[in-house]
Amino acid sequence: MPTNRISMATELELLQSISEKLNQLIILTRLANSKAIADFKKKIEGDPVFQAVLDTANASLSSSELKQKVKEQTQVSEGTIKNRIAVLMEKGGLTAVKKGKEIYYDDSGLYR
Repeated sequence: MPTNRISMATELELLQSISEKLNQLIILTRLANSKAIADFKKKIEGDPVFQAVLDTANASLSSSELKQKVKEQTQVSEGTIKNRIAVLMEKGGLTAVKKGKEIYYDDSGLYR
């Protein structure tokens, strides 16, 4: 009896091929945008709030815990921290995962 299911080996092969293509796209995108990435990396390195957010964000702290730790480290307002988080999200420096009612941020590694 014929089935429409693909074998596990074929599925794994397909996933590996997709993964390789995605990695190629990431590399090409980084190359095409290397100047913009380098420029923003310099901006991050010159700003202690950006640095504190990236150093502290590791997906283990909720958004409110992250903001509190960064505030303790930098002595800046929560509004400034929220702004830096928003900029890092927009520029791909942070990833976010929602768990229940909380958001957890993680350093994407793009600017490291």
